[in-house]
Amino acid sequence: MKKHSIAFVLLLWAAVAGCTKNFDELNTPDNLLPEDEITPALIGQAFAFSQYHGLCAVYVEVGQNLHADIYAQYFMSVPATFSTDQFVPNGTWVDLFWNDFYTKAAPQLFLTEKVTRENNLDVANAIAKIWRVIIYGRMTDYFGPVIYSHFGEQANTVPYDSQEAIYNDFFKTLDEASAVLAQDPAANGFGAHDQVYAGNAAKWLKLANSLRLRFAMRLAYVDADKARTEAEKAVAAGVILANEDNANVLSTTNSVNILSRITYLIDFRASATMISALKGYNDPRMADYFSPAVSTGEYTGLRNGLPASERGSQLADVTSFVGTKWLSPDRKGTLTPNRVLSAAEVAFLRAEGALRGWNMGGTAKELYEQGIALSLTERVSATPELIINYRNGTTTPAPLPDKWGSPAMSDIPVQYDEAGSFEKRLEQIITQKWIALYPDGWEAWSERRRTGYPRGYAIIASESPDVPRTGLVRRVTYPPVEISTNRAAYDAAVGMLGGADENFTRLWWDKKPISDYPLPTD
Repeated sequence: MKKHSIAFVLLLWAAVAGCTKNFDELNTPDNLLPEDEITPALIGQAFAFSQYHGLCAVYVEVGQNLHADIYAQYFMSVPATFSTDQFVPNGTWVDLFWNDFYTKAAPQLFLTEKVTRENNLDVANAIAKIWRVIIYGRMTDYFGPVIYSHFGEQANTVPYDSQEAIYNDFFKTLDEASAVLAQDPAANGFGAHDQVYAGNAAKWLKLANSLRLRFAMRLAYVDADKARTEAEKAVAAGVILANEDNANVLSTTNSVNILSRITYLIDFRASATMISALKGYNDPRMADYFSPAVSTGEYTGLRNGLPASERGSQLADVTSFVGTKWLSPDRKGTLTPNRVLSAAEVAFLRAEGALRGWNMGGTAKELYEQGIALSLTERVSATPELIINYRNGTTTPAPLPDKWGSPAMSDIPVQYDEAGSFEKRLEQIITQKWIALYPDGWEAWSERRRTGYPRGYAIIASESPDVPRTGLVRRVTYPPVEISTNRAAYDAAVGMLGGADENFTRLWWDKKPISDYPLPTD
């Protein structure tokens, strides 16, 4: 059977009582249940599985940490043999997380949608549709065209959809789901099996509207009219405004935060870009995000793209690692939830929309300052005085005392410059958004590609013949397994991509003129 077709089975827990127990044991053959024995009462467990695994949970290192986290410049790569930090793709890594998505998260969600639809579980079906938009949104923003509408077909070749078609379907899907949830916001779907909102329809409706805003903004440079229409529609319908409505996937001892899964490794440390910004802004989130370097007691980052000869385990103790809260529980960390979308992100999205002249329910300055306040309140329980002092700050990112004499990564302060150019104000909004998004490299890298901000540092050395050290990686190349097992569909996907299957080919929505991009700081 072709690997993308669905054998309709539900992978169940041995003990049904704990819906978050033993996520990684779900793939054992002993737990298989034929499709004709699946009941609506059991389908919530499949949905819970798709929620955790849809975040690239098992292969978070090769899926997120060694791609988006590096290209967003949250982290840098320590091992000498790891190539992506120097802009060289690694197909073996991509095979792992592509296959994990299409053999775990996607089948369970497909099954969830099917069973809830056939059993007229309308609210649960609407929630599952919204989750589909979330996890496939991550995939298409990595690769461009991906297998989407044809997933589940039992065929030797499974076609891809163009990114434009996928985005259009996202808006349609959100329309369908929102219409159902709006009819009965007091309803519940999946109950405790839902790892985000415990089935609360009203909160899922706000999330659907907020997702519409996120994806609308992604179109700002490729279809400005549609971007504005969808963004204004989202805000008018009601988006996430408060931290208590933030969308996070529950973390437990058996399904820990995906960053916590890899904190036993020494493979990554703080990027100099993050340290320059947080130090320069005297940002109170520094201690939440990072820990001081073991050898110096100072918050220290390293430039991305170090040559292999300068990398290795010796860097671990001289560079900041993640903050304590991000460690796994057995290393005295906490059960930090997995971020999906927050009120702070929504505020920054609205701020950018207002900057573009859209009706976002406030001015760009007001919404920018709301985003800062929401993030500081969520992350460090900031007092009103701290928030005011931070948002009125006139300091800029800091130069770093490293061997490259790295200057400040940018010259913008936190204090909003109402008289500044469009690009300067956009840089302020996106830079603060980037800080607030940490450690969601998937979203931060997408926004860096879309806008060019934060400008970050040029990497020290690029090993790519096509992407200079002052350039950006624009996408992840397709996994080699698709070339060998789904070749006709792969060839068609490359045709839809509009360029070679290379990491320098820009995605459909990645259309900001290169002349408007700031060069990373050198």
